[in-house]
Amino acid sequence: MLKIMRSHKFFTVFLLGILTIVITIAFVFYGIGPQQNPSDTIIAQINKQRITLAEYDRAYTYAYRRARETYKNEDEIKKLNLQQKVLQELIDNTVLTGAAQKAGITVTDKELQDSIINEPAFQTNGVFSKDVYERRLKLNRITPALFESSMKNDLLLNKIRRLIGETAEFTAQETQILKSMKENKAQLSEIFLFSKKELAIRAYIEALKRQMTITVNKDFIF
Repeated sequence: MLKIMRSHKFFTVFLLGILTIVITIAFVFYGIGPQQNPSDTIIAQINKQRITLAEYDRAYTYAYRRARETYKNEDEIKKLNLQQKVLQELIDNTVLTGAAQKAGITVTDKELQDSIINEPAFQTNGVFSKDVYERRLKLNRITPALFESSMKNDLLLNKIRRLIGETAEFTAQETQILKSMKENKAQLSEIFLFSKKELAIRAYIEALKRQMTITVNKDFIF
């Protein structure tokens, strides 16, 4: 074969060309070679804030696990439209996080530490266990740094959501309706107030989003 290739220069060039095409096809269709890093792949951008594919994958995996605890049928889970919901929640949280930072809202190291220590999942007989903490994170393939950053962000979101929710109040008409109720007044009042708080938070987020440039790369998740 080598002898033939040496004596037939055209044949050699032709064969190498075919091999190049075959290798190129393998790279394109079978994923051989360098792959895009999920940490670098951007699936959404809110002004200058970016949401990576890695962040989306973590959020989707968590949401899917939660759905599996409630729904055993895969068809029922598909009806939840988790992909769209997870992406929407990530965008909303990014908007709220930015608003919290602009408002000067922070989470202290003490608040973060207390939140971790008081988490039942990290306790043994009601007492925080570092071994349990590290083991659970390892099982979920999450580093302590990543988990603590995520928890700190959650605490920040809870703070601003609580502050926005406090602006929700009953109107005079709503107060009158609640007073006229004879049964489960306290329970209904609590449910009604919770609903009003959620509506206030939703309205706040949507108002902020109208002032922002939001782009989504749907090719990666739909």
